Amino acid sequence: MTGQKQRERDLAPALTRGLKILDLIARQGQAVAMSEIAEQLDLAKSSVHGLLATLVAAGYVERLPSGGYRLGLRIVQLANARLDSAALPAEFYALWEQHTTFREEASILAVLDGADVVYVACRNSRHALGVTFRLGMRLPACCTATGKALLSTMSDDEVRAFYARHDMSVLTRRSVPGIDELLVQLAEIRTRGSSIDDGETRDHMWSAGAPVRTSDGRRAEAAVAISFLRSDMTANKAEMAGDFIRRFAAKLSESQVAPAAGSRGA
Repeated sequence: MTGQKQRERDLAPALTRGLKILDLIARQGQAVAMSEIAEQLDLAKSSVHGLLATLVAAGYVERLPSGGYRLGLRIVQLANARLDSAALPAEFYALWEQHTTFREEASILAVLDGADVVYVACRNSRHALGVTFRLGMRLPACCTATGKALLSTMSDDEVRAFYARHDMSVLTRRSVPGIDELLVQLAEIRTRGSSIDDGETRDHMWSAGAPVRTSDGRRAEAAVAISFLRSDMTANKAEMAGDFIRRFAAKLSESQVAPAAGSRGA
């Protein structure tokens, strides 16, 4: 929805407005006043009042004593149900525990959702990276190591078509400025097998990522990344990080196609 340049005819306008309210509150990361919601979404206060009342009654939004609104616990329940139904996050954590290399660094598993990546598993570092990763966190795919790893599994034509439907975001002065520059990066990622976020998400952070591929090996269902302080990076460490994350992603990909315990091999 938000950020798309082309939209199909809206068949459920009230539902769309309600979802936009949820998206807005989620992006703010704090309680939001009804007047601010109405202003930012260009909606009548009477309409916002009715929608918020419905969302509060259903448990998707909570109204605080201050009068502001925040996401309700029902959202958390839905998110947990979605994650519990996916085996990949559990495999990510289990595989990570088997490795000693880069154990102190932040690690992330993300999936593509619109123009953003959404973190479905993460481990934070004790280092001050300028960001604290959390489940459900969203960041622009074009700026992140996981996002660029996922985009690299598309063809150039597919990437151009993708960004004809979505906006490209810039988070820092190092963020990729346009589609042509992004395509150059994606070509390098396909050759190297791993992606790099060199201060594009946060000024002080450097990350390496790689795609977790589907069973046919052609597409990526997710991507993994590890993050470091940029000031700690050397050419040798960057090479080691890229090699590690490529191998980690490959093992995670293999775990998704391996026969389940008790199943018969062909």
